[in-house]
Amino acid sequence: MFRRLPERFLAALVRTRVFLPLTLVLVPLTLFVSRLHAQIVEPDTTSDTLAIDSTRSTAEYLKQLRNVRVRLPVLPLPGVEGPQPPLTRIVFTHDSIEWGNAATVGDLLAQVPGVFLWRGGYIGRPEPVSFQGRGATSAEYYLDGIPYVAAGVDSVAVDPALFSLSFIDRIEVERWPGQIRVYLFTRQHDLLAARSRIAIARGDNNYARYEAVLERRFLSGPGFDLGGDYLSSPTVSGQSSTYSNTQVWARGSYIRSPKFGVQYQLIRSAPNRRPYVISPGATGDTIGLGYKARRTEAQFRLSLRDREDGLGPRIDLLYARSAWDGGGLDQQINQLGGYLTFRTPSYSIGGSAFHRTRWTPLDLRGTIGWNPIAPFTASAELVHMHHFGGRSSDYANVAAGLQLVRGLAITGTARVGKVVAAPAIVSDTAQEVRDLQGALGWNRARLGFEVSYSRTSAFAPFSYAEFPLIPRLAPAPETEWLTGAARLAPLQWLTMEGWYSNTRKVTPDGVPPRHTMGVATIRSKFLRQFPSGIFDVKLRLSMETWSAGTLGRDAVGNPIPLPAATYFRSLVQIQLDRFQIYWDRINLTNQKHAYVTGFGIPAYGSNFGVRWEFFN
Repeated sequence: MFRRLPERFLAALVRTRVFLPLTLVLVPLTLFVSRLHAQIVEPDTTSDTLAIDSTRSTAEYLKQLRNVRVRLPVLPLPGVEGPQPPLTRIVFTHDSIEWGNAATVGDLLAQVPGVFLWRGGYIGRPEPVSFQGRGATSAEYYLDGIPYVAAGVDSVAVDPALFSLSFIDRIEVERWPGQIRVYLFTRQHDLLAARSRIAIARGDNNYARYEAVLERRFLSGPGFDLGGDYLSSPTVSGQSSTYSNTQVWARGSYIRSPKFGVQYQLIRSAPNRRPYVISPGATGDTIGLGYKARRTEAQFRLSLRDREDGLGPRIDLLYARSAWDGGGLDQQINQLGGYLTFRTPSYSIGGSAFHRTRWTPLDLRGTIGWNPIAPFTASAELVHMHHFGGRSSDYANVAAGLQLVRGLAITGTARVGKVVAAPAIVSDTAQEVRDLQGALGWNRARLGFEVSYSRTSAFAPFSYAEFPLIPRLAPAPETEWLTGAARLAPLQWLTMEGWYSNTRKVTPDGVPPRHTMGVATIRSKFLRQFPSGIFDVKLRLSMETWSAGTLGRDAVGNPIPLPAATYFRSLVQIQLDRFQIYWDRINLTNQKHAYVTGFGIPAYGSNFGVRWEFFN
């Protein structure tokens, strides 16, 4: 076959009438080159004719190696000042995000004990968090320190599926009884060498994802970041449920030293969700909303510090503009405020104030963290939010813990006060919360565990606008929760971990009575064969299972069941230096029961992709 390729190529040229003009060009060019060659003096055979080019390439390569070793200052992470008591926070670093078998932020949050995602189908469909019976108010989100306000078709709940992991470098999840806080931090480039990244993924039914990021810093202080992420997730479980999103990230910064920095950032996304249709032509066949919109997040930040080691006073002034246009809505939210903190080795004191032009004109918070002696740490936060309509949220978050010998820790947390669940709904009034939790944990290299007991007060949660056939959640009674997590690493390359959540006596709507997540991971660098450490391989099999419960209520108040189900998911990932290849596959057992009734999860749905980073 290959021997006939030249013949086929020439025949194609003749058929396309390219051969004759190409010949008329090449023949004179060949004659000219031959005559020019005859006039050139033969070079000295003892000299290297590629010496100049080789010298330039080598010099550039050595320059890049030197630049990779030069560290530059970055802006500090706002809103997560320490010290923090043990067992109160889960951190997903860059490595966890890259190797965590996650296509979305929701996939990572599903690893937090007690979190149940309302998955509305395949990748790109809605996946809001449900945690301990609090419905749409289960989670708060912050993007680089700025409160990420729900807007658009759902002004109560934030959909984590809309965030792009391409631009996220770190996620911190703060756990409180009845609520989690999710802090998302974009990529921070701290090297003098430029860094670029490309990623391509394809999957079943023409699933496609393309990512590109370029980051550059200069010794004099300026820097810029550019990124793009395109996702096309086709219909795989309904007659119509296609999703696509094009996201762009741009940032300019000037960080001359650890004491001073200024930064402007813009993230624009264009989600396009088709209505989820399960049976065309039938009554009530559309079970999921569709929209085509644009959301823009613009941020400006000025950071000042007194000392380079992070101690002492610090002030961060921030302005943010959030805009939503689409789905019949045109909304704009401006936020102006900042953080003022003072940090010493044993304690920190801070406060934040934000003015918003929509729903919550005033958001005041004061925080303190205290570590007087090594084993003991305590923290507290006082919150006052004034909402339109003369309403307000006033509550306190308190935590204290002991880090005892040999990795043993015990911590207690409480959330007490009154909270407006949905500031965007003017008729919603404040509700009393009295949420308590106690946790005991032990963490060593080969073995770790954590058990906790929580009691959440009665609460009337809101459902999710993305699921119109489940318009209500029944008021949740006072509920007790038992949660456990464990990790076992019998071998250096083998890890088994998981968590279990169980309600006692009663179970609120929106979460299963018993919920388990388990993961078995094989990961090795094969150091005997690759002593440099550039090779890495990971094999991961995860299982999620839950018992039957009540998902929510229909328009007349009848319960909508949540059938018991078990899902398996696999990941194969290989890295060679800075080149990665992965294969992700979901629903390995063809489970028919869905997370949300009607929104099927495709059997054996898979995507295959590569990622490549460069320092140039």
